[in-house]
Amino acid sequence: MNHGDLRICALAGLLFAPLLVHAHEERPVTSRPAAPASTQRLSSAAALGVHSLSLDSVSSESMAFIVDIEQPLSRFLSVFAGGHVGMNLRATGLQAGGRLYLTGRPFQGPFLALQGDGTLIDGGDDVSMRRASVSGLIGYSQQVGRQWHIALSGGAGYSHLRQETVMPRSAACTLFAWCLLSEPERTVQRSESLHPVVRLTAVHRF
Repeated sequence: MNHGDLRICALAGLLFAPLLVHAHEERPVTSRPAAPASTQRLSSAAALGVHSLSLDSVSSESMAFIVDIEQPLSRFLSVFAGGHVGMNLRATGLQAGGRLYLTGRPFQGPFLALQGDGTLIDGGDDVSMRRASVSGLIGYSQQVGRQWHIALSGGAGYSHLRQETVMPRSAACTLFAWCLLSEPERTVQRSESLHPVVRLTAVHRF
């Protein structure tokens, strides 16, 4: 089994875990009616899933695993923050943002989200990249158990990428030791892009 198959299996297990838990919970129980939305406790939640770093190319660099902690500030508004790791393990970063739940029920129903993230990308021994982006998304969260939800959202993101490359030393430089003591020459390239964003998570309420 190659690394791609392992990633797919891990992702499938992550997203189907709430469904399995929900199936296990479906048995007759005697419980009190749910409290009205206005009096329900604003519990926090943890989210695990995948987030697109870029959809410009179909490659392992385009997706990342994410871990978020989300805290409602009211019945309509919540904030979240966490980290992400690229599927090829060369990209690491942090993300934070907020969500507006249109129905006034945290973690349930349609929502609007604004997310910012920063990512460091290892392009090899001589190349390093830093990416900053902001994304606007619209999504829907569906409850699949007492504490589990599945959330899917999509939208657009604006990114700024800074790439720094260490230039190889010339053949003449390697012949003189004094040249090796100086700082190598570096080139910096900057680019901006507008790209689609997709985010799929399994959310567990505490």
